[in-house]
Order: sequence, then structure tokens, then C-alpha cells
Amino acid sequence: MIAASAGTPYHRLARTDLHRWWRPLVATLVAVVVWFLLQLNVGIGLGVAAGLTGVEPGTGGLIFADPLWDNAALLLTLALLIPGVLIAARLVQRRPAGSLSSVTGRLRWRWLLVCMVAAVGAVVLLFNLIAVFTAASGDVPWEGMFALPAGVWADWPTFLTAAAVLVLLVPFQAAAEEYVFRGWIPQVFGCYLRTPWVGIVVGGALFALAHGLGTPWGFAELFLFSLVLGVLVIRTGGLEAAIALHVVNNLFFFLLAATYADGLGDAGAGAAVAPWPVLAAGAIVWPLYGWVILRLAPRFRIAGTAPESPRRLVEAEAIAG
Repeated sequence: MIAASAGTPYHRLARTDLHRWWRPLVATLVAVVVWFLLQLNVGIGLGVAAGLTGVEPGTGGLIFADPLWDNAALLLTLALLIPGVLIAARLVQRRPAGSLSSVTGRLRWRWLLVCMVAAVGAVVLLFNLIAVFTAASGDVPWEGMFALPAGVWADWPTFLTAAAVLVLLVPFQAAAEEYVFRGWIPQVFGCYLRTPWVGIVVGGALFALAHGLGTPWGFAELFLFSLVLGVLVIRTGGLEAAIALHVVNNLFFFLLAATYADGLGDAGAGAAVAPWPVLAAGAIVWPLYGWVILRLAPRFRIAGTAPESPRRLVEAEAIAG
């Protein structure tokens, strides 16, 4: 195993001395295979658990008929992307798995908490701006994560059960998407290109497409969200700022949907079907969040490139490989 040289930017961390043109491609294939195998085993476990508890299988693309079970299965499936890319980075590219987290080879937890605080303020502002723009535009027909379904409030046991599941799983789901779209994809392109922009743009486009084709406004908002986070990852040398905003955003709106009976049944539609007020709010809030993070980073001495480390030693088996 070998780490990147001191001064290496985040998107170039996979281009170590052991890099060969084929390693990023094979590593990507391995990551997909590992993810598929993990899904298969976890899916069998969920199916058994659902059968024992009397949860019916879903229809029309749903995994389970129960909205909470269905969303939990989806969140867990996405969370399994994390071990997929970490294993591929370690076994195929022969680099520290932590180099996907940041230029320091790990998640910088104190910095992640700082970003979380900024993210809470950003998402609260986003919600209020969406409300203002929606009210100004009149009735906007839209069913999705940001729109509360017509119906009755969920009872406390239902809400608290849903909240517990969401608080447990959403951070892993959101982090997994960051490890793939703002981590793995830019680093794959960084193995071949010095510029980070190709990886940022491709990762952003794939991120928006992965949420499904909805409205043009929804696609644009997801793409903008991804671009801002991609720039932050490169400028701060790690995924912390991106993970923080993604986790807080997803958790806020999933919990909001869970306050209504069967509200989670509409949560899967997500931001892909958003109307223009969501794009308008995001166009203000996401760059503002980016500006705040870039102002805070120097104060917390956040490294944007790999620091010098005495532990950058090549192991014998890596040399032999």
C-alpha cells in the first residue's frame, strides 16, 4: 500500500506510484461487484425479517408495501456503496482506503461537526426560502420530498419509529452518495487528468440522473447542489463539508415527510421532481453554504492537499505487485 505524495490535491490521491492505467477501471468494476454481493446478502436478510414480522412485499417498483420498510431498504442499499468503494481502493488500487475520505487519510471529525452546524443553518434557510417562493408563485402542483402529503398527522409511535430508522440510516446513505459522486468519480478522472473539473461535472451529472428524470428545475437544482459540493471537496481536501450538508438536508426533509401519515410513501420522489422555487432557493443557499465553508476552513487549518507524513512507506507486497 502506498499513499499519495505531499501536496497532492484530493482528486489526484488515487494516482500513486503504483498507479497503472487499468487500476481505476478494474477498481470501479470491483466496487460494483462488491456492492451487488452485499446487496444480495442484505436483501435476503431483510426478506427473512419482513416475512417473520408480516410485512408484505411491494408492487410497482417498491421493495416492501410498508413505506418505512421500503425506504429503510433503499437507504441501506445505498449505504452499502461505502464498503464497496473502500474495499476497491484498498485491494485494487493498493492505496489507503481513507484517501477517499480526505487528504489526511481519514475523516476529520471536528471539521465534520463544524460543517454540520453550518449545514443546519443552510437547510433551515433553504426551507424558508422555498416556502416564500412557493407562496409568491401561487399553487405549485408537486408531489415529492419537499411537499407534505394531504392527510392526517402521524401518531407519535409511528413517527418516533420512523425517526429512529431515519436517524440511523440516512447519514450512511447520504455519506455513501458523497463517497461515490464527490469521491470515487473525481478520483477516477483524477488518475488521468490534472484538472478536477471533469470529475466534478461528470459526478454532478450522474448524481442528478441517479435521482431520476423529473422536472428540469429538479435536475438543475441537483446538479447545482453537486457542483457546489464538488468544489468544496477539492478546496477543503475532503468529503466532510459535502457529507455534512447532504446528511442534514436529507434528514430534515425525510423527517418532515414522516410527520404525516404515510408521508414516507412520497419521500422517494425526492428533489428530482422539484418545481422552480426549489431551484431558486438552492441557487441562493448552496453557494452561500460554500462561501461560509471556505471562510471557515482556514480558521480550522483545514488542509487542501496531502500533508507530509512519515508513514508514507511502500509495503513489500505492494512493491512485488
